[in-house]
Amino acid sequence: MPQNGLTVGSDARFDIVTAAGTLTLPTLESFDAKKMTHKSKVRPLNSLPINLQFPDGWDGSFVVARADSTLDDFFAAQEAAQLAGANLGSGSIHQTITEVNGSTSQYMFTDVQISLDDAGSWASLSEVKQHVSFTATSRIKVL
Repeated sequence: MPQNGLTVGSDARFDIVTAAGTLTLPTLESFDAKKMTHKSKVRPLNSLPINLQFPDGWDGSFVVARADSTLDDFFAAQEAAQLAGANLGSGSIHQTITEVNGSTSQYMFTDVQISLDDAGSWASLSEVKQHVSFTATSRIKVL
């Protein structure tokens, strides 16, 4: 719920959809996404430089406090399929945001590939946090 007219992190919900189905992550702690841009510059001899920018996909990551084997099972199945020579499909991430005025905005990251960067550190008196990164071709507005 927004606070004092500002969006806070808990105003968003993320659904990770893979070629094998939806990953249900009840303990998603954080989500970060960055738009990538390819920048180029034309340097004419007779005028000022001309700057060009081209969309170049998205990069991101998320952190999950491990509550079950969901991520471990998914990535074990991905690894087994890849080693067996299977064609691994891409997925999508759906971001739903409750806006300050009560409306809803929804965006979809397309052609998503996810990677388990850190399966977690196991230590006494500490939760296990798993780190996942992703790449996406684009982010489009759905709603």
